[in-house]
Amino acid sequence: MKRFLKALAVVALATGAVSACAPTAKNTQQSLAQEQATARKVVADMDRKGALLKDKNLNNYVGSIVSRVAKQRPAGSVPLRTYLVKDADVNAFTVGGGYVFFNAGMIAAMENEAQLASVAAHEIAHIDRGHVQAGQANRTGVQLGAALASVAGAALGVPGQLTNMAVGLGANYAVNSFTRTQETDADNTGVQYLAGAGYNVLEGAKSFAVLRRLYGDSKGASAAFFSSHPPSSEREANLTAQAKRLGATKGRVAADTYNKQTRGLRKEALKFYEAKGRSAEAAQIRRNLR
Repeated sequence: MKRFLKALAVVALATGAVSACAPTAKNTQQSLAQEQATARKVVADMDRKGALLKDKNLNNYVGSIVSRVAKQRPAGSVPLRTYLVKDADVNAFTVGGGYVFFNAGMIAAMENEAQLASVAAHEIAHIDRGHVQAGQANRTGVQLGAALASVAGAALGVPGQLTNMAVGLGANYAVNSFTRTQETDADNTGVQYLAGAGYNVLEGAKSFAVLRRLYGDSKGASAAFFSSHPPSSEREANLTAQAKRLGATKGRVAADTYNKQTRGLRKEALKFYEAKGRSAEAAQIRRNLR
C-alpha cells in the first residue's frame, strides 16, 4: 500500500472532489460505453507493456469464480471482462464498463476461493451500483493519463514474472475514486451476490482479516486509502453479521481447489516478496503454502 503514495500525489487534484458526488448512479448505454472506451485503453496499454498475466489456466479459473458470482447480478447487467495484472501489491479494482482487474498479489494472498469471490463480488458491485458513473463528473483526462503513465513507466522485468509496478492504475480507481459510502454500499451489495452464489460468506469476510494482517486497520497504507475505505475490521464485522442474517454461514470455500490452482503463482510471489524484503506479504504466502 505504501506504493500508493507517489501515484496518489499525481492524481490528487483530479479526484479530490469525488466525495461530493451522489453515491450511486444509474448506468446508461452512454455511460457504460464511455467506461468501456476508457477500459479498452487501459487494457491495451497494459498489454503493450507486458503487464497482464497470460497464464491460461489461472485466467480461466479466476474467470470461473467471477462468472459464478456474476450469475447473481440483475438481469441486463453489463457483461464482465476479467484481467490479471502482474503486480505484487494486494489489490483489485475496476474502471467500470464491466472490466475487473485482479493483481497477482491479491490472488496469492487470499486463502481460498470464497475470499477471492468476496473481492470479486465487491468490485462487481461497484460497477452495478453505478459508482464509477457517479464520480464521472469529477474525473478528468488527467486521471486516466496519470494511470497510463504509471503503467508505461513500470519496470516490468522478464515476461511472466511479478513486477514492481507503482500501481498507479489501482490506486487511481480502487482507492481514490470511491467514497466510504460507496465502499460500504459495494460491500452490502457484494455480500448478496456472494451468498446467492452459494459461497460461505463468513469465510469470504475473512478476506478483510488477510488485509488487516498485511496492513493493519490504520497503518501501513496511505492516509487516502483509509479516508475513502472503512477500516478492515469494521468491514469484516459487517459481512460477518450479514452472513448470519442471510444464513450464509456455510457453503462453498474451495480451499483445496484454490491452493491447487494458485500454488505456482504463490511460489513466484514468495520469491518476489523475499527478494524485495516485503516481510508481511512473504509471511502470508508462507502461511498459504503450508
